[in-house]
Amino acid sequence: MGVGKIITIAGSDILAGGGVQADLATFNEYGLFGLSAITSIVTVNQADFDIHDVPVSVLAKQLTSLSQFTDIKGIKVGLLPSVDHIDLVSQFIKQYAGQVPVVIDPVMAFKETDSVNAAKLATAIKQKLLPLATVVTPNLIEAELLTEQSIRSGADLLTAAKMLHTMGPQTVVVKGGVRLLGDMAIDAVVSNNTEKMMQLPKISQPYNNGAGCTFSAAIASQISQDVPVITAIDDAKDFVHDGILHGVRLNDDFKVGNVWQAARRHKG
Repeated sequence: MGVGKIITIAGSDILAGGGVQADLATFNEYGLFGLSAITSIVTVNQADFDIHDVPVSVLAKQLTSLSQFTDIKGIKVGLLPSVDHIDLVSQFIKQYAGQVPVVIDPVMAFKETDSVNAAKLATAIKQKLLPLATVVTPNLIEAELLTEQSIRSGADLLTAAKMLHTMGPQTVVVKGGVRLLGDMAIDAVVSNNTEKMMQLPKISQPYNNGAGCTFSAAIASQISQDVPVITAIDDAKDFVHDGILHGVRLNDDFKVGNVWQAARRHKG
Protein backbone atom coordinates (compact mmCIF):
# COMPACT_ATOMS: atom_id res chain seq x y z
CA MET A 1 0.00 0.00 0.00
CA GLY A 2 1.44 3.36 -1.02
CA VAL A 3 1.95 6.44 1.11
CA GLY A 4 -1.22 8.53 1.49
CA LYS A 5 -1.38 11.93 -0.20
CA ILE A 6 -2.82 15.07 1.40
CA ILE A 7 -3.20 18.57 -0.05
CA THR A 8 -2.38 21.90 1.54
CA ILE A 9 -3.62 25.15 -0.01
CA ALA A 10 -1.89 27.97 1.84
CA GLY A 11 0.66 30.75 1.82
CA SER A 12 4.42 30.35 1.77
CA ASP A 13 6.27 31.46 4.91
CA ILE A 14 9.78 32.59 4.06
CA LEU A 15 10.87 31.66 7.63
CA ALA A 16 9.39 28.15 7.13
CA GLY A 17 7.79 28.03 10.56
CA GLY A 18 4.25 28.36 9.24
CA GLY A 19 2.32 28.18 5.98
CA VAL A 20 2.87 25.51 3.36
CA GLN A 21 6.29 24.72 4.81
CA ALA A 22 4.83 23.88 8.24
CA ASP A 23 2.03 21.85 6.66
CA LEU A 24 4.37 19.71 4.57
CA ALA A 25 6.70 19.12 7.52
CA THR A 26 3.76 18.11 9.71
CA PHE A 27 2.28 15.78 7.09
CA ASN A 28 5.63 14.04 6.88
CA GLU A 29 5.76 13.53 10.66
CA TYR A 30 2.37 11.80 10.48
CA GLY A 31 3.40 9.51 7.62
CA LEU A 32 1.70 11.32 4.74
CA PHE A 33 3.04 12.82 1.51
CA GLY A 34 2.00 16.44 1.04
CA LEU A 35 0.97 18.12 -2.19
CA SER A 36 0.64 21.89 -2.24
CA ALA A 37 -0.87 24.92 -3.92
CA ILE A 38 0.60 28.28 -2.91
CA THR A 39 -1.79 31.22 -2.46
CA SER A 40 0.68 33.91 -1.41
CA ILE A 41 4.27 34.54 -0.45
CA VAL A 42 4.95 36.18 2.90
CA THR A 43 8.16 38.16 3.34
CA VAL A 44 9.33 39.43 6.72
CA ASN A 45 11.87 41.55 8.49
CA GLN A 46 12.44 42.13 12.18
CA ALA A 47 9.54 44.56 12.54
CA ASP A 48 6.96 43.79 9.87
CA PHE A 49 5.67 41.47 7.17
CA ASP A 50 4.21 41.72 3.68
CA ILE A 51 1.84 39.37 1.89
CA HIS A 52 2.38 39.02 -1.87
CA ASP A 53 -0.71 37.45 -3.42
CA VAL A 54 -0.25 34.71 -6.00
CA PRO A 55 -2.49 35.69 -8.95
CA VAL A 56 -5.81 33.86 -8.91
CA SER A 57 -5.12 32.58 -12.43
CA VAL A 58 -1.88 30.97 -11.22
CA LEU A 59 -3.61 29.42 -8.21
CA ALA A 60 -6.27 28.07 -10.56
CA LYS A 61 -3.60 26.32 -12.63
CA GLN A 62 -2.11 24.80 -9.48
CA LEU A 63 -5.49 23.45 -8.41
CA THR A 64 -6.10 22.08 -11.89
CA SER A 65 -2.81 20.22 -11.59
CA LEU A 66 -3.84 18.79 -8.22
CA SER A 67 -7.20 17.69 -9.66
CA GLN A 68 -5.32 15.01 -11.60
CA PHE A 69 -4.87 13.03 -8.36
CA THR A 70 -7.79 10.79 -7.44
CA ASP A 71 -6.30 9.20 -4.30
CA ILE A 72 -6.26 12.24 -2.01
CA LYS A 73 -6.75 11.46 1.70
CA GLY A 74 -7.55 14.98 2.92
CA ILE A 75 -7.32 18.72 2.34
CA LYS A 76 -6.01 21.47 4.61
CA VAL A 77 -6.62 25.15 3.78
CA GLY A 78 -4.68 28.07 5.25
CA LEU A 79 -4.14 31.67 4.18
CA LEU A 80 -6.36 32.82 1.31
CA PRO A 81 -5.53 36.50 0.73
CA SER A 82 -8.63 37.67 -1.17
CA VAL A 83 -12.31 36.93 -1.71
CA ASP A 84 -11.47 35.73 -5.24
CA HIS A 85 -9.00 33.21 -3.81
CA ILE A 86 -11.66 32.01 -1.37
CA ASP A 87 -14.23 31.60 -4.16
CA LEU A 88 -11.81 29.57 -6.25
CA VAL A 89 -10.70 27.30 -3.42
CA SER A 90 -14.28 26.66 -2.30
CA GLN A 91 -15.12 25.41 -5.81
CA PHE A 92 -12.08 23.12 -5.73
CA ILE A 93 -13.06 21.68 -2.33
CA LYS A 94 -16.59 20.95 -3.54
CA GLN A 95 -15.12 18.34 -5.91
CA TYR A 96 -14.18 16.32 -2.82
CA ALA A 97 -17.29 17.04 -0.73
CA GLY A 98 -18.17 14.10 1.45
CA GLN A 99 -15.21 12.07 0.16
CA VAL A 100 -12.28 13.37 2.22
CA PRO A 101 -11.94 15.44 5.42
CA VAL A 102 -11.34 19.16 5.00
CA VAL A 103 -9.62 21.25 7.68
CA ILE A 104 -10.00 25.02 7.38
CA ASP A 105 -7.53 27.22 9.25
CA PRO A 106 -9.09 30.68 8.61
CA VAL A 107 -5.84 32.63 8.67
CA MET A 108 -6.45 36.37 8.55
CA ALA A 109 -3.09 38.13 8.71
CA PHE A 110 -3.52 41.85 8.17
CA LYS A 111 -2.07 45.21 9.04
CA GLU A 112 -3.94 46.71 11.98
CA THR A 113 -5.45 49.39 9.74
CA ASP A 114 -6.89 46.93 7.18
CA SER A 115 -10.22 46.33 8.93
CA VAL A 116 -12.31 46.67 5.77
CA ASN A 117 -10.49 43.87 3.94
CA ALA A 118 -10.57 41.70 7.07
CA ALA A 119 -14.36 42.07 7.28
CA LYS A 120 -14.79 41.13 3.62
CA LEU A 121 -12.66 38.03 3.99
CA ALA A 122 -14.40 37.01 7.20
CA THR A 123 -17.76 37.18 5.41
CA ALA A 124 -16.48 35.12 2.48
CA ILE A 125 -14.96 32.50 4.80
CA LYS A 126 -18.26 32.16 6.67
CA GLN A 127 -20.30 31.84 3.50
CA LYS A 128 -17.98 29.80 1.27
CA LEU A 129 -15.64 27.72 3.45
CA LEU A 130 -17.14 26.98 6.85
CA PRO A 131 -20.03 24.93 5.43
CA LEU A 132 -17.45 22.69 3.72
CA ALA A 133 -15.25 22.14 6.79
CA THR A 134 -14.82 18.93 8.72
CA VAL A 135 -12.85 20.95 11.27
CA VAL A 136 -12.24 24.71 11.51
CA THR A 137 -9.44 26.06 13.74
CA PRO A 138 -9.57 29.86 14.26
CA ASN A 139 -7.43 31.53 16.87
CA LEU A 140 -8.98 34.04 19.26
CA ILE A 141 -8.59 37.05 16.96
CA GLU A 142 -9.89 35.16 13.93
CA ALA A 143 -12.87 33.92 15.97
CA GLU A 144 -13.63 37.50 16.99
CA LEU A 145 -13.61 38.57 13.33
CA LEU A 146 -15.82 35.65 12.28
CA THR A 147 -18.35 36.00 15.11
CA GLU A 148 -18.11 39.79 15.55
CA GLN A 149 -17.93 39.14 19.30
CA SER A 150 -15.33 40.08 21.89
CA ILE A 151 -13.55 37.15 23.57
CA ARG A 152 -12.11 37.81 27.03
CA SER A 153 -12.57 34.52 28.88
CA GLY A 154 -12.86 30.77 28.50
CA ALA A 155 -16.64 31.14 28.57
CA ASP A 156 -16.45 33.62 25.68
CA LEU A 157 -14.22 31.17 23.82
CA LEU A 158 -16.83 28.42 24.15
CA THR A 159 -19.64 30.78 23.10
CA ALA A 160 -17.68 31.72 19.96
CA ALA A 161 -17.11 28.05 19.14
CA LYS A 162 -20.84 27.38 19.45
CA MET A 163 -21.64 30.31 17.17
CA LEU A 164 -19.19 29.12 14.54
CA HIS A 165 -20.58 25.59 14.73
CA THR A 166 -23.98 26.93 13.61
CA MET A 167 -22.30 28.19 10.41
CA GLY A 168 -21.74 24.68 9.07
CA PRO A 169 -18.47 23.06 10.14
CA GLN A 170 -18.73 19.64 11.75
CA THR A 171 -16.24 20.52 14.51
CA VAL A 172 -14.90 23.86 15.72
CA VAL A 173 -11.72 24.47 17.73
CA VAL A 174 -11.23 28.06 18.92
CA LYS A 175 -7.68 28.54 20.17
CA GLY A 176 -7.20 30.88 23.10
CA GLY A 177 -3.45 30.43 23.04
CA VAL A 178 -1.57 32.88 25.26
CA ARG A 179 -4.04 35.72 24.73
CA LEU A 180 -6.32 34.90 27.67
CA LEU A 181 -5.28 35.61 31.25
CA GLY A 182 -3.96 32.76 33.37
CA ASP A 183 -1.26 30.12 33.28
CA MET A 184 -3.03 27.74 30.91
CA ALA A 185 -3.40 27.84 27.11
CA ILE A 186 -7.11 27.15 26.63
CA ASP A 187 -9.01 25.94 23.56
CA ALA A 188 -12.76 25.42 23.14
CA VAL A 189 -14.03 22.46 21.09
CA VAL A 190 -17.61 22.12 19.83
CA SER A 191 -19.18 19.47 17.58
CA ASN A 192 -22.60 17.86 17.34
CA ASN A 193 -21.96 15.70 20.41
CA THR A 194 -19.06 17.48 22.15
CA GLU A 195 -18.53 20.68 24.09
CA LYS A 196 -15.24 20.74 25.94
CA MET A 197 -12.38 22.93 27.05
CA MET A 198 -8.80 21.77 26.47
CA GLN A 199 -5.81 23.20 28.27
CA LEU A 200 -2.08 22.85 28.64
CA PRO A 201 0.39 25.05 30.57
CA LYS A 202 1.51 28.14 28.66
CA ILE A 203 5.08 28.02 27.40
CA SER A 204 7.46 30.93 27.97
CA GLN A 205 9.70 30.15 24.99
CA PRO A 206 8.90 32.49 22.07
CA TYR A 207 9.04 29.74 19.44
CA ASN A 208 5.45 29.94 18.27
CA ASN A 209 5.70 31.04 14.63
CA GLY A 210 3.67 28.42 12.77
CA ALA A 211 1.78 27.08 15.80
CA GLY A 212 -1.65 27.51 14.22
CA CYS A 213 -0.63 26.07 10.86
CA THR A 214 1.04 23.10 12.53
CA PHE A 215 -1.98 22.47 14.76
CA SER A 216 -4.46 22.37 11.87
CA ALA A 217 -2.09 20.30 9.72
CA ALA A 218 -1.68 17.78 12.55
CA ILE A 219 -5.46 17.44 12.83
CA ALA A 220 -5.81 17.07 9.05
CA SER A 221 -3.07 14.43 8.96
CA GLN A 222 -4.79 12.28 11.55
CA ILE A 223 -8.42 12.50 10.48
CA SER A 224 -7.25 11.75 6.93
CA GLN A 225 -6.10 8.42 8.37
CA ASP A 226 -9.38 7.71 10.19
CA VAL A 227 -8.34 8.92 13.63
CA PRO A 228 -11.43 10.20 15.51
CA VAL A 229 -11.63 14.00 15.43
CA ILE A 230 -11.46 14.63 19.18
CA THR A 231 -8.51 12.23 19.53
CA ALA A 232 -6.79 14.04 16.66
CA ILE A 233 -7.34 17.44 18.30
CA ASP A 234 -5.92 16.24 21.63
CA ASP A 235 -2.85 14.81 19.92
CA ALA A 236 -2.36 17.90 17.73
CA LYS A 237 -2.30 20.11 20.82
CA ASP A 238 0.43 17.92 22.34
CA PHE A 239 2.31 17.87 19.02
CA VAL A 240 2.38 21.68 18.85
CA HIS A 241 3.27 21.94 22.55
CA ASP A 242 6.38 19.83 21.90
CA GLY A 243 7.15 21.87 18.77
CA ILE A 244 7.13 25.13 20.71
CA LEU A 245 8.94 23.72 23.74
CA HIS A 246 11.77 22.51 21.49
CA GLY A 247 11.39 25.22 18.84
CA VAL A 248 13.92 26.76 16.49
CA ARG A 249 15.62 30.04 17.36
CA LEU A 250 16.22 32.17 14.29
CA ASN A 251 18.72 34.83 15.39
CA ASP A 252 19.06 37.87 17.63
CA ASP A 253 17.11 40.05 15.18
CA PHE A 254 13.89 38.03 15.46
CA LYS A 255 12.07 37.96 18.79
CA VAL A 256 9.91 35.03 17.72
CA GLY A 257 11.27 31.65 16.64
CA ASN A 258 9.69 28.73 14.79
CA VAL A 259 7.73 25.71 15.88
CA TRP A 260 9.79 22.61 15.12
CA GLN A 261 7.55 19.95 13.62
CA ALA A 262 10.14 17.19 14.21
CA ALA A 263 10.40 17.87 17.97
CA ARG A 264 8.32 14.89 19.06
CA ARG A 265 10.29 12.44 16.92
CA HIS A 266 13.63 13.72 18.20
CA LYS A 267 12.40 13.82 21.79
CA GLY A 268 11.73 10.10 21.54
